[in-house]
Amino acid sequence: MQKNILFLVTGMTPQIVTETLYALAADPEVSEKWVPTEIHVLTTAKGKIQIRSRLFNDGIFAQFLKDFQLSNIQFDDSTVHVITHQGEELEDLKTLEDNELAANETCRLIKLFTEDDDSTLHVSIAGGRKTMGFYAGYALSLYGRAQDSMSHVLVSEEFEFATNFYYPTPYEYFVSKHNSQERLNAQYAKVFLANIPFVRLRHTLPDTHPLKMESYQFSDVVEQINQANQKLSLEIDTTHQYIRVNGGDSIDIPAREMAMLIWFADYKCKGLAGIKAPTGKAKGENSLAEIQIIDELTAEYLSHYDELKVGDTSIEVNKEFFESTKSKLKKHLEKKLGVELAARIVPKQNGRSMPFYLPIEKEDIVIKNNFKDRAISF
Repeated sequence: MQKNILFLVTGMTPQIVTETLYALAADPEVSEKWVPTEIHVLTTAKGKIQIRSRLFNDGIFAQFLKDFQLSNIQFDDSTVHVITHQGEELEDLKTLEDNELAANETCRLIKLFTEDDDSTLHVSIAGGRKTMGFYAGYALSLYGRAQDSMSHVLVSEEFEFATNFYYPTPYEYFVSKHNSQERLNAQYAKVFLANIPFVRLRHTLPDTHPLKMESYQFSDVVEQINQANQKLSLEIDTTHQYIRVNGGDSIDIPAREMAMLIWFADYKCKGLAGIKAPTGKAKGENSLAEIQIIDELTAEYLSHYDELKVGDTSIEVNKEFFESTKSKLKKHLEKKLGVELAARIVPKQNGRSMPFYLPIEKEDIVIKNNFKDRAISF
């Protein structure tokens, strides 16, 4: 079943919901109507009180549906989402931490709504704190598909802050002008929907990007991406088989991939050009030369692998092993660090047939090896 989802961020002005719904689904001047099947709102504890009191308890939303003969739109307490911290609903967004929580929840919801191929999402950024609108637009840019859209809603200037104005009624209905005794007929109000184009980045992100993973929050990914643009430091602990990037949390690396990283780091720290990958052309008259290269690479690799005390000696660093282990290292680092930051650590080359090298300055690498009671820094 096709679902049309309207998602709004709101604060203390719940009329954003009815004004946006009017512009999309009821405005007689709009030829192509878009009627949502679900309305979801992200707000604060105070905003939820306003929605519940004015739209639900006062019957404004029910009256809207009756006025424009609309039905089968789910909008109730279950679709009003409140930003929380440790289980407590936030009254308002006042601190940096509050805004990070709003960003995380906004991205979580928009990611969730765009996972269903049979859904269309419309995001309104008209309500709430300005940061909430920004996060909603940014999240839609990250996750939005071809069928999704975004808007901001405006009303006639004289009705903008009018008391008890929620939408242009199809009959006479008088409201009070803001800070004035003048009465205005809501029947003559105009609502303008500004459709906002946005860059769709969804298909530019690989499946391994943290933004596509359930375990990552938006604020964590932003921190990772920001780190990718800062000076980088890499600490490798061979004893406990983990790395730290920029002094962050320890990241466990599987033994084979860890040995490869240590191998490349050792080359960099010694000022060597890099490691030339085996070509896999161990046939005919070149066979002995290629086998000799494989033997040399295997001996170098095992010298680091043995330090990890794994005990596996059935390794041959041929083309298949080299490419497979390097690929697994890349995927593991992308999963743990994000694509942008991992790209600054994964071995790279400057062209075909060129040696692979670690794209980090040697003075930014520290290798700790407690088996030999030494810490090596260059």
